Amino acid sequence: MPSLLSFNMTEEQNQPEEQLVEEQNEQVEEQQGEQVEGVETYFPTAQIVRLIRKENPGKIIKGKVKIGMNKLLEKVATDVAKEMSKKPYSTINYEDFLDAARGYLEIGKQNQERRRVIATLNKIKEDADALAVDLQEKEEPEDNKLF
Repeated sequence: MPSLLSFNMTEEQNQPEEQLVEEQNEQVEEQQGEQVEGVETYFPTAQIVRLIRKENPGKIIKGKVKIGMNKLLEKVATDVAKEMSKKPYSTINYEDFLDAARGYLEIGKQNQERRRVIATLNKIKEDADALAVDLQEKEEPEDNKLF
C-alpha cells in the first residue's frame, strides 16, 4: 500500500501544468494581497480579482492594480450616483440611471467619433498641403516673368 505522501506527490504530478501555475499565482497574489491590506477600498477585492482574472486568465494581478481598479469603479459609481441625485424626483428609475451613466456607456462611440474627426482633419490637412504646393509651383513662373 503506497504511503499518503507518495500518493499526494503522484496526484500533484498528474495535475495539468496550467493548474499548478494558476495555484502558484493565486498563492503569490494572496501574499501580495496581505501586503495591500490596510488600504481602504469600497468594493470587495475578491470580486475585483475575479473580474480582472476573467479577462486575464493565468496572469498575476499586482496589488496596485487591484486597488486602482477598485478606486476607478468607486469613482465611476460615485459620479453616476451624483448625476442621478440631480433629478428632482423622489424615485430613481432605470432611465435615470442610463441617463446618468451615458457618458461612461458611450465612451466607445465617443472614441470612434474622435478618431473619425481626426482622420477627417488629417485628410483636410493633406489636401491643404497639396494645394499649397500647387500654388507655390504656379507662383514661381509668374514671379520670374515680372523681373
